[in-house]
Parts: sequence; structure tokens; C-alpha cells
Amino acid sequence: MREVAQIKAAYDWMMRAYQAEASKTGTSATAIARLEKYRDALEAGVFVTQFAQFESEVNNHFERACNARRDSPDWNRRRGWDIPAYQSDRAYRVTFDTKLALVLDRRSSFYKNVMRAYVLRNQCAHGKIVPVGSIDQFVNDLFTWQGQLRT
Repeated sequence: MREVAQIKAAYDWMMRAYQAEASKTGTSATAIARLEKYRDALEAGVFVTQFAQFESEVNNHFERACNARRDSPDWNRRRGWDIPAYQSDRAYRVTFDTKLALVLDRRSSFYKNVMRAYVLRNQCAHGKIVPVGSIDQFVNDLFTWQGQLRT
């Protein structure tokens, strides 16, 4: 998640520009609606990009977990992980929710919150601009979730 801070800084810069432009429009409903549409699109794009940083982290944890368990001489540790689907050249086919369940407790509130964000991410990534909430809070959540990942 090494790019999260840079993406957030770019978002903050754009929001300052948005606020400056909004202050110039006065009370024009048309201008305000246009700016809000741009802001919503910007926030959706930032949300998807930030979530992609977390997805990369999940992929890295998944890969490390697979390697650590697959390479273990102890079958009790290796079992369930030493399967063709989890081999490096095929791991890209494993769905995000499966990878997440293998590195984050599915019964935790963290898992549920990540999957809720994943639904929003998919909506935004596939062309539906939906409210994503506070980007500041989302960045905090990403780092909290990252801290819960296990290999």
C-alpha cells in the first residue's frame, strides 16, 4: 500500500481545487450540480484506486501464506494449501473473496467491512458512480484492515 499516501495527497489537492471552484459558482444550481457530479466521479475513482492498493496487499499476503504452507514438510500445515489452484502461475484465478478469507478471519467485522467496500469498489469500477463516503475514513480503514491480514 505504498501509493496510498500519494493518491490521498492528489485527492486532497483536487478537493481544494473543487472547493475553490465551488466558491466561485455562487448559488447557481446548474454549476453546483455539475461540480458535485465531478466530485462524485473523482471520489469513486480514488476509492477504486485506493482499494486496488489493498487488493495488492491481500494478494501479497495470500502468496506468502501459500508459499509458507506449501513448502512446509508438515502435512498438517501444508494440507489444503498444496493444491494446483494455489500455485503461483494459477493464483491469479483465485477470487478476491477467497484470497481474503484465507488471510483474514471471515467471522470478523473487518472481513465484513472489506467485503462491503468491495461491493462499492465493483460498482464504481464497472461504471456506476455511487456514494463512497469519506475518503479520509476509508484510508484509515484500509490501514486498519491491512494490520489484520495474516499469512
